[in-house]
Amino acid sequence: MNLLVLPSQYPFPGYPFRGAFNERSVAALRNICKSVEILSPRPFVPPLFGLFSEKWKAYSTAIGYEQKNGISINRPIYPQIPKIGWAFCTDWAAYICCRRLTKNIHRKKQFDLILSFDVSGTGMMAWRVGRYLGIPSAGWVTGLSPSHSSFKKGIARALGQFDMVFYQSQECFNEGASLLGLSPSRLNNDRHIVLARGIPPTPLLPRAELRKQIRKQWGITDEQILVLNIGRVVRDKGVYELLDAIAHASARDPRVRCVLLGAMPDFDETATVEKIINNSETLKHIVKVIPACSPEKVWEFLCAADIFAFTSHHDGMPNSLLEAMAMGIPAIAFAIPPVVEIEAEHGGILLIPPFNATLFSEAVLRLAGAPQERTSIGEIGKTEVMNRFMMDKNMGEAHKHLTRLVGVSGA
Repeated sequence: MNLLVLPSQYPFPGYPFRGAFNERSVAALRNICKSVEILSPRPFVPPLFGLFSEKWKAYSTAIGYEQKNGISINRPIYPQIPKIGWAFCTDWAAYICCRRLTKNIHRKKQFDLILSFDVSGTGMMAWRVGRYLGIPSAGWVTGLSPSHSSFKKGIARALGQFDMVFYQSQECFNEGASLLGLSPSRLNNDRHIVLARGIPPTPLLPRAELRKQIRKQWGITDEQILVLNIGRVVRDKGVYELLDAIAHASARDPRVRCVLLGAMPDFDETATVEKIINNSETLKHIVKVIPACSPEKVWEFLCAADIFAFTSHHDGMPNSLLEAMAMGIPAIAFAIPPVVEIEAEHGGILLIPPFNATLFSEAVLRLAGAPQERTSIGEIGKTEVMNRFMMDKNMGEAHKHLTRLVGVSGA
């Protein structure tokens, strides 16, 4: 199968780690498909805009075409006016600006199918491109939380027009049905499929050595209990509830320490969070904020953790949580639907009622004082992830469905 993948985010110099999950998914597909090519539209950056906005400066570093890891990456530009007409820009404007390029590369590669990795971004143009080229299109829903009516209409249109849709979780599936105005039971299971993309296998690492090295780097002793959180430093990721929970836990157990990994000061709420930390006599001694890093480095940092904290308010499928579990790290998480789906009543995650910082702190204290329970939860979680959320296996499953779709479409 020759596959054209449309991710709205794919790493480039200005955003070296943003879209890394898409890059890893593409690598897995490349091992299965005959060929895979990337089309990732980028906003047009007017001259001098980069002088006034770090975001636009970052986008200006993207180039129109490159080869990376044997994969061709096309980044055509399209107009995007901040806060005005977002849905139009990511739907019609992106489609019109990309149409000629996709036709040209299709002539050379003869794609069998188009796959969008972001229905609220490239998904709204992907089905149009598929119709234009006369080939099937599919989308992978990683999260649906459109706030504007124009976005809702565009996403619903995409879900209705795609020949096949994958959903990261049952919650995504239910949200998709809601946007289509249907009950979940009325969606065709041959066309609408719940399937997480999964995570890559854990690398072989000198874990004891890395644990010692990284904890020393962060000023954390062997006796202290490190609670690690990985993700964007924003309100929706529950960073403020986590700070409250850590403050309460450390007041009762001075060994508790916390690291927030994933800061991007120009693009998130790092400045506000650091101000809160520095203004607190308690937090400034026990919480560190670490910049975002490469996916490979994340695995190393996980070696230093005793407990993984996941406090997001919503998520399509929390890959940072899956990676921590795959490493055997006991996890405490707010019981949002995708997390409950992962836990599946097997005991691999310590579930806390959403947004309850007090109960979260109690859970931290509980695991801090129970090393055997930490080990038990970690092993159960690891088994669950290995059985259900491995990328190679799940991409292979997706490939079977897509091959069936191409066969039916070509019949």
